Amino acid sequence: MLNESLTLKSSTAAKFANLENMLQEMETCVVAFSGGIDSTLLSVMAHKILGDRALIIFAASPVVPREELEAARRLAGILKFNYTEIEHNQLNMPDFVCNNKDRCYHCKLDLHKQLNAIAVTRGIKWVCEGSNHDDLSDYRPGLKAVSEIGVRSPLAESFITKQEIRKVAKEKGLDNWAKPASPCLSSRIPYGTPITLETIINIEKGEIYLRSLGMKQVRLRHHGDVARIEVEECDIPFFLDIDNRNKTVKALKKLGYKYIAIDLQGFRSGSLNEVL
Repeated sequence: MLNESLTLKSSTAAKFANLENMLQEMETCVVAFSGGIDSTLLSVMAHKILGDRALIIFAASPVVPREELEAARRLAGILKFNYTEIEHNQLNMPDFVCNNKDRCYHCKLDLHKQLNAIAVTRGIKWVCEGSNHDDLSDYRPGLKAVSEIGVRSPLAESFITKQEIRKVAKEKGLDNWAKPASPCLSSRIPYGTPITLETIINIEKGEIYLRSLGMKQVRLRHHGDVARIEVEECDIPFFLDIDNRNKTVKALKKLGYKYIAIDLQGFRSGSLNEVL
């Protein structure tokens, strides 16, 4: 039975008990799985409560880094999910490619229509996604699509925060409990700049190179012929060394960028939303 008195201030234990009851009442569900810690923990809980009646689905896409797909496959195997993959090519969607500020709305709407269709075909009652309570206060147009199409957000509905998700995931021994958020590669492109496959590929290659230098949190923001690098503040001094700078400039110019800039504010999640 769901706890109607649950609030944000309720204990973590009470929130997760509510989550378990919610999943039990669903009886069957599809979980949209990205490999991030939120959807991983939701998938773990759904698998625990429902077993193979929880279908865990990863949407492979050109705007999702290949590394994320491989990591998701590995996790699904280790955790023994009832797991499958679908193709979701946002680059075939004009409303996505034009890259207006509601880009994520069109992406999520199309994705969850696919997931709903799979659920109907397989006789599954619900589709769930991994937004947490903290996400409700951020600019996330994708959540509007989630609400419109009747997809459930069990973590958010149970008032579960990101901090609680990481804490519980660590306790459960999930090796991605501290994994940084990894939004799709289109989030590196300023609103109004059309999204192309060539740009996405170059961003992915650039970020792979920067992570090879030891950067854990990195974004390569695409501004036409300018590559703006965001790393954590503690990593900015790396680029004060002339050899490190020269290697980075050479690598990114090979991708077609003419100018390479280091953002002195450092890494900020969703920094391109600052203009909204």
